Amino acid sequence: MKSNPQFIYIVPLGDMSEKYLEGIAESIEENFGLPVKITPNQGIPDYALDVARQQYNSNLILKRLINDAAPDGIKILGVTTVDLFNPIFSFLFGEAQFKGKGAVISSYRLIGNPENESRPGCPPLINRLEKEAIHELGHTFGLKHCADPDCVMQYSVGLECADRKFSFFCPACRDLMLWHLDEDIPRTV
Repeated sequence: MKSNPQFIYIVPLGDMSEKYLEGIAESIEENFGLPVKITPNQGIPDYALDVARQQYNSNLILKRLINDAAPDGIKILGVTTVDLFNPIFSFLFGEAQFKGKGAVISSYRLIGNPENESRPGCPPLINRLEKEAIHELGHTFGLKHCADPDCVMQYSVGLECADRKFSFFCPACRDLMLWHLDEDIPRTV
């Protein structure tokens, strides 16, 4: 069997450093074994702004990303700098459509205290963004939160949890992700 070319698309939504986008793309390729394409910047997702909260509804962003996805995109990841929320959570690092096509992450809550960022041993923003991208894309491949505190699929209740875990899957999550990946990529003869 021969497979159709499939990509994971990264869609910048606002002012995101090209260096960060390239780092996220490299981490995604390493973890999922799929090529990544970075699209042109789509700008701040004003359509998702909740004026009363001064936050952006991640559900509306996901809907737009999925509706506008390229046909050769197996998954699509929005990357933004705005403050995300959904009707369940007052803020989010990111959100994904479980076993679906789309995910979105934001640097807004991952920045933390800028004074701490320069301290030795404090992970830089790019490290946090890479972890969040892998975590949310893991959900799109059907992975749930993992009990292993080192696994990228461990649920992060705050920056300390996010900083503690690794940017890759534990062996059990990796095996499950590979199984889901094989199920998700359409094959042709």
